[in-house]
Amino acid sequence: MLTDQAKSTQWHLNDHEYWVLEQLVLHRGQVVPLTMLETVVLDSGAHQLSQNELISIIYHVIDYLCAKHSNLVEYIPQQGVILYPATHGKHTKILDLPNRLLTWGQYGIIILALLAVLLFVLSNLHPPLFAKADVIRQVLTADGQVVQLSVFDNQSPQDAILHADCLSTQLQQCHDVRWNSISAAMSTDRHYVSFILSQSESQSLQFKNIKLSVDDMHSPFITQEWLHKVLICG
Repeated sequence: MLTDQAKSTQWHLNDHEYWVLEQLVLHRGQVVPLTMLETVVLDSGAHQLSQNELISIIYHVIDYLCAKHSNLVEYIPQQGVILYPATHGKHTKILDLPNRLLTWGQYGIIILALLAVLLFVLSNLHPPLFAKADVIRQVLTADGQVVQLSVFDNQSPQDAILHADCLSTQLQQCHDVRWNSISAAMSTDRHYVSFILSQSESQSLQFKNIKLSVDDMHSPFITQEWLHKVLICG
Protein backbone atom coordinates (compact mmCIF):
# COMPACT_ATOMS: atom_id res chain seq x y z
CA MET A 1 0.00 0.00 0.00
CA LEU A 2 1.23 3.49 -0.91
CA THR A 3 0.21 6.40 1.30
CA ASP A 4 0.32 10.12 0.52
CA GLN A 5 0.59 11.56 4.02
CA ALA A 6 0.06 15.13 2.82
CA LYS A 7 -3.33 14.29 1.29
CA SER A 8 -4.16 11.19 3.35
CA THR A 9 -4.58 9.19 0.14
CA GLN A 10 -3.81 5.47 -0.19
CA TRP A 11 -3.29 3.17 -3.18
CA HIS A 12 -3.53 -0.59 -2.91
CA LEU A 13 -0.83 -2.35 -4.95
CA ASN A 14 -1.21 -5.86 -6.24
CA ASP A 15 1.51 -8.41 -5.58
CA HIS A 16 3.35 -7.79 -8.86
CA GLU A 17 3.32 -3.99 -8.45
CA TYR A 18 4.50 -4.27 -4.84
CA TRP A 19 7.37 -6.61 -5.80
CA VAL A 20 8.57 -4.30 -8.61
CA LEU A 21 8.45 -1.26 -6.31
CA GLU A 22 10.27 -3.22 -3.62
CA GLN A 23 13.12 -4.02 -6.04
CA LEU A 24 13.39 -0.36 -6.98
CA VAL A 25 13.61 0.61 -3.31
CA LEU A 26 16.32 -2.00 -2.69
CA HIS A 27 18.36 -0.62 -5.61
CA ARG A 28 17.48 3.02 -5.10
CA GLY A 29 19.61 5.40 -7.17
CA GLN A 30 20.58 2.64 -9.62
CA VAL A 31 19.16 1.68 -12.98
CA VAL A 32 17.45 -1.68 -12.50
CA PRO A 33 17.52 -3.69 -15.76
CA LEU A 34 14.18 -4.83 -17.13
CA THR A 35 15.45 -8.41 -17.21
CA MET A 36 15.87 -8.28 -13.44
CA LEU A 37 12.23 -7.24 -12.96
CA GLU A 38 10.65 -9.68 -15.41
CA THR A 39 10.70 -12.55 -12.94
CA VAL A 40 8.50 -11.83 -9.93
CA VAL A 41 9.45 -13.90 -6.88
CA LEU A 42 6.54 -14.34 -4.45
CA ASP A 43 5.82 -16.70 -1.61
CA SER A 44 3.59 -18.63 -3.99
CA GLY A 45 6.45 -19.04 -6.44
CA ALA A 46 8.07 -17.25 -9.35
CA HIS A 47 5.98 -15.61 -12.05
CA GLN A 48 7.28 -14.45 -15.40
CA LEU A 49 6.04 -11.04 -16.66
CA SER A 50 5.91 -10.08 -20.30
CA GLN A 51 7.62 -6.84 -21.27
CA ASN A 52 4.26 -5.14 -21.86
CA GLU A 53 3.01 -6.21 -18.43
CA LEU A 54 6.20 -4.95 -16.79
CA ILE A 55 6.05 -1.58 -18.54
CA SER A 56 2.38 -1.26 -17.57
CA ILE A 57 3.28 -1.91 -13.92
CA ILE A 58 6.05 0.72 -14.06
CA TYR A 59 3.67 3.37 -15.41
CA HIS A 60 1.05 2.42 -12.79
CA VAL A 61 3.61 3.03 -10.06
CA ILE A 62 4.48 6.40 -11.63
CA ASP A 63 0.77 7.28 -11.73
CA TYR A 64 0.34 6.28 -8.09
CA LEU A 65 3.09 8.69 -7.08
CA CYS A 66 1.07 11.59 -8.59
CA ALA A 67 2.44 14.63 -10.41
CA LYS A 68 4.20 15.99 -7.33
CA HIS A 69 6.47 12.92 -7.01
CA SER A 70 6.22 11.35 -10.46
CA ASN A 71 9.83 12.22 -11.25
CA LEU A 72 11.01 9.92 -8.45
CA VAL A 73 10.67 6.99 -10.84
CA GLU A 74 11.99 7.17 -14.40
CA TYR A 75 11.59 4.53 -17.07
CA ILE A 76 14.54 4.38 -19.48
CA PRO A 77 13.44 2.52 -22.63
CA GLN A 78 15.45 -0.57 -23.51
CA GLN A 79 17.54 -0.16 -20.34
CA GLY A 80 15.59 -0.25 -17.13
CA VAL A 81 14.01 1.74 -14.34
CA ILE A 82 15.51 3.98 -11.67
CA LEU A 83 14.11 5.16 -8.35
CA TYR A 84 15.89 8.40 -7.45
CA PRO A 85 16.99 9.03 -3.85
CA ALA A 86 15.00 12.30 -3.83
CA THR A 87 12.83 14.29 -6.19
CA HIS A 88 14.87 16.19 -8.78
CA GLY A 89 13.42 19.40 -10.12
CA LYS A 90 12.85 19.80 -13.80
CA HIS A 91 13.78 23.29 -14.85
CA THR A 92 11.31 23.79 -17.64
CA LYS A 93 11.08 26.81 -19.85
CA ILE A 94 8.28 29.29 -19.37
CA LEU A 95 6.49 28.36 -22.57
CA ASP A 96 7.32 24.64 -22.79
CA LEU A 97 3.64 23.75 -22.34
CA PRO A 98 0.71 25.30 -24.23
CA ASN A 99 -1.27 26.03 -21.07
CA ARG A 100 1.57 26.72 -18.62
CA LEU A 101 0.83 29.57 -16.20
CA LEU A 102 3.35 32.28 -15.38
CA THR A 103 4.17 33.21 -11.83
CA TRP A 104 3.97 36.83 -10.66
CA GLY A 105 7.76 36.94 -10.63
CA GLN A 106 7.93 35.81 -14.26
CA TYR A 107 5.31 38.39 -15.22
CA GLY A 108 7.37 41.07 -13.49
CA ILE A 109 10.57 40.04 -15.31
CA ILE A 110 8.80 40.10 -18.69
CA ILE A 111 7.22 43.51 -18.03
CA LEU A 112 10.56 44.98 -16.89
CA ALA A 113 12.28 43.58 -19.99
CA LEU A 114 9.61 45.06 -22.27
CA LEU A 115 9.87 48.44 -20.56
CA ALA A 116 13.67 48.40 -20.95
CA VAL A 117 13.36 47.59 -24.67
CA LEU A 118 10.71 50.30 -25.12
CA LEU A 119 12.88 52.92 -23.38
CA PHE A 120 15.87 51.92 -25.50
CA VAL A 121 13.88 52.21 -28.73
CA LEU A 122 12.36 55.57 -27.77
CA SER A 123 15.73 56.97 -26.73
CA ASN A 124 17.18 56.12 -30.13
CA LEU A 125 14.30 57.45 -32.21
CA HIS A 126 14.70 60.88 -33.68
CA PRO A 127 11.91 63.01 -35.12
CA PRO A 128 11.97 63.27 -38.92
CA LEU A 129 13.87 66.18 -40.31
CA PHE A 130 12.09 68.26 -42.94
CA ALA A 131 14.53 70.27 -45.03
CA LYS A 132 13.31 73.57 -46.40
CA ALA A 133 14.40 74.46 -49.91
CA ASP A 134 16.82 77.38 -50.16
CA VAL A 135 15.21 78.53 -53.43
CA ILE A 136 11.67 77.82 -54.67
CA ARG A 137 10.57 78.89 -58.13
CA GLN A 138 7.54 78.37 -60.33
CA VAL A 139 8.78 78.23 -63.91
CA LEU A 140 6.42 78.84 -66.83
CA THR A 141 7.60 76.87 -69.85
CA ALA A 142 7.13 77.73 -73.52
CA ASP A 143 4.10 75.44 -73.84
CA GLY A 144 2.39 77.04 -70.82
CA GLN A 145 3.23 74.34 -68.28
CA VAL A 146 4.10 75.36 -64.70
CA VAL A 147 7.09 73.53 -63.17
CA GLN A 148 7.71 73.65 -59.40
CA LEU A 149 11.45 74.07 -58.93
CA SER A 150 13.22 73.58 -55.56
CA VAL A 151 16.96 73.93 -54.97
CA PHE A 152 18.73 72.79 -51.77
CA ASP A 153 22.25 73.90 -50.80
CA ASN A 154 22.87 74.18 -47.06
CA GLN A 155 26.42 75.45 -47.53
CA SER A 156 26.04 78.27 -50.07
CA PRO A 157 22.72 80.11 -50.59
CA GLN A 158 24.42 82.08 -53.37
CA ASP A 159 25.12 78.89 -55.32
CA ALA A 160 21.51 77.77 -54.78
CA ILE A 161 20.25 81.01 -56.34
CA LEU A 162 22.78 80.69 -59.20
CA HIS A 163 21.70 77.16 -60.11
CA ALA A 164 18.00 77.99 -59.68
CA ASP A 165 18.38 80.91 -62.12
CA CYS A 166 20.28 78.73 -64.59
CA LEU A 167 17.79 75.85 -64.43
CA SER A 168 14.81 78.22 -64.68
CA THR A 169 16.25 79.86 -67.78
CA GLN A 170 16.94 76.54 -69.49
CA LEU A 171 13.49 75.15 -68.62
CA GLN A 172 11.79 78.22 -70.08
CA GLN A 173 13.48 77.44 -73.40
CA CYS A 174 12.14 73.88 -73.51
CA HIS A 175 9.15 73.27 -75.78
CA ASP A 176 8.05 70.25 -73.74
CA VAL A 177 8.96 69.60 -70.09
CA ARG A 178 8.19 66.01 -69.02
CA TRP A 179 7.98 66.75 -65.27
CA ASN A 180 5.91 69.17 -63.22
CA SER A 181 8.17 69.10 -60.14
CA ILE A 182 11.98 69.23 -60.07
CA SER A 183 14.14 69.23 -56.91
CA ALA A 184 17.91 69.72 -57.01
CA ALA A 185 20.10 69.06 -53.94
CA MET A 186 23.82 69.79 -53.70
CA SER A 187 25.86 67.06 -51.97
CA THR A 188 27.69 67.91 -48.74
CA ASP A 189 31.05 67.22 -50.38
CA ARG A 190 29.88 69.38 -53.32
CA HIS A 191 30.91 66.82 -55.91
CA TYR A 192 27.49 66.08 -57.37
CA VAL A 193 23.90 67.28 -57.62
CA SER A 194 20.95 64.97 -57.08
CA PHE A 195 17.79 65.68 -59.08
CA ILE A 196 14.39 64.25 -58.11
CA LEU A 197 11.80 64.54 -60.85
CA SER A 198 8.10 63.84 -60.38
CA GLN A 199 5.09 63.88 -62.68
CA SER A 200 1.60 63.55 -61.21
CA GLU A 201 -1.23 62.60 -63.50
CA SER A 202 -4.86 61.79 -62.82
CA GLN A 203 -4.24 58.09 -62.16
CA SER A 204 -0.50 57.73 -61.61
CA LEU A 205 2.59 59.33 -60.09
CA GLN A 206 6.01 58.91 -61.70
CA PHE A 207 9.43 59.54 -60.16
CA LYS A 208 12.97 59.67 -61.50
CA ASN A 209 16.30 60.28 -59.80
CA ILE A 210 19.39 61.69 -61.54
CA LYS A 211 22.86 62.27 -60.09
CA LEU A 212 25.14 64.68 -61.94
CA SER A 213 28.86 64.95 -61.21
CA VAL A 214 29.96 68.60 -61.02
CA ASP A 215 33.52 69.93 -61.12
CA ASP A 216 32.71 73.48 -59.99
CA MET A 217 29.57 74.23 -57.96
CA HIS A 218 30.16 77.96 -58.31
CA SER A 219 29.52 77.94 -62.08
CA PRO A 220 26.33 77.16 -64.07
CA PHE A 221 26.37 73.62 -65.46
CA ILE A 222 22.82 73.02 -66.84
CA THR A 223 22.50 73.16 -70.63
CA GLN A 224 19.73 72.44 -73.13
CA GLU A 225 21.71 69.49 -74.43
CA TRP A 226 21.89 67.94 -70.97
CA LEU A 227 18.18 68.52 -70.27
CA HIS A 228 17.28 66.64 -73.46
CA LYS A 229 19.84 63.92 -72.81
CA VAL A 230 18.34 63.01 -69.41
CA LEU A 231 14.79 63.40 -70.77
CA ILE A 232 13.80 66.37 -68.62
CA CYS A 233 12.91 68.21 -71.80
CA GLY A 234 11.35 66.52 -74.81
